Amino acid sequence: MSRRADFPPAVRKIIAERAGYQCSVLNCGRLTIGPAPDGSATVRTGMAAHIFAAAPNGPRGTGGLSPAERSEPENGIWCCYTHGKAIDSESGSLYSATQLKAWKRLHEARKGAEVTGVASDSYGLVELIRIDSAPASLAGRTFNLGMRNIITGPNASGKSVLTRLIASVSHPDHVAKMSRRQDVDIAVKWFDPNNHDVATSGRAGEVSHVLDGRSVPYVARPYKTILLSLDTGDSLEHIASLAQMLDLNIASTKALLRLLPEASDVIREIQIVGDRVEWVLNLQGRLIRETRPSHLPALLSAQLLVELASAHARHHARVEPTFLLIDGLFGRFHDMNVVRSTLERLESAAEHAQVAVVTASRQVADCATDWTIAELEGGRGSEFRCPVDFEVQTTLDIPGR
Repeated sequence: MSRRADFPPAVRKIIAERAGYQCSVLNCGRLTIGPAPDGSATVRTGMAAHIFAAAPNGPRGTGGLSPAERSEPENGIWCCYTHGKAIDSESGSLYSATQLKAWKRLHEARKGAEVTGVASDSYGLVELIRIDSAPASLAGRTFNLGMRNIITGPNASGKSVLTRLIASVSHPDHVAKMSRRQDVDIAVKWFDPNNHDVATSGRAGEVSHVLDGRSVPYVARPYKTILLSLDTGDSLEHIASLAQMLDLNIASTKALLRLLPEASDVIREIQIVGDRVEWVLNLQGRLIRETRPSHLPALLSAQLLVELASAHARHHARVEPTFLLIDGLFGRFHDMNVVRSTLERLESAAEHAQVAVVTASRQVADCATDWTIAELEGGRGSEFRCPVDFEVQTTLDIPGR
């Protein structure tokens, strides 16, 4: 029987120091050590939480790690006391291992940049978007974004507009197009891991930016966005169509396609003949060669596109902040078991990339228990829901006790 993999004191110290004794949970950053009222004591409010469980039957499972591996610093995330306790509540369902690893990597990257002045890791995250003026009744709203997001609401509530405004820092043509009908003014905050703010304005098809307080013609190195939507075209048949959809060149798209069979349960082989792509798929134990992927059922083509975009996001997020935006494709998944499995696949396949699934189905949001939910209501305001609310608890660490 496997033993419990607790952190030794030396490992807890490493986890705490790498986090700067601050909570690693996104948008918390609470300092967990400081002076107590007693001049000879300190207050400690932090703890090292396990990403994969200390015990074999613990929250989030063992992830295939041995007890020794589960007691290493890589498997620990430093948290304030309340977040540390919340991580293991509800049988660990509030936060996935992927989410915890992403927060740990982001927080340590930011702390490293503060100490050395140079970021050792380019990982980051889009924190919020504020919309001052835009179509679809979005004006006056601020959206705080997490690692995993569901944007839901009825038709004409502004879901697709919001998605393209998020993408517009790296693709300002979205703002240019919108501004031909209505003035657009937005502000986006992200980190890579250094903090950045950009204000973007669109007037009659012309776009201007103010980046970190300085006017620039365009944002040279913003976060990467991968927008997968019904209106970008979903042909799996031609390299050129896939390259345009993924914002890649032809050679890179071919290289990405060749990697897919290694990580997919459905894709067994991909052959590229000229500009055409032929797929060999495993459908419930039957191997099928599809030379005309445009004839595939909409459900299956959507799944293949999500797998392809996830692999692209996974690779790109290793070098710079990456946001995968999936607009409308989940409308093809009518079976909630398929929705759940696809969301779980996104959790692992996209890894450190930020993800937003945009859907009119409230049922999809109900399947995403540990995702940040944005509900848009046809011009009447919006609400983001996070899974937990917290209160602060403290403990005293008094020398000699």
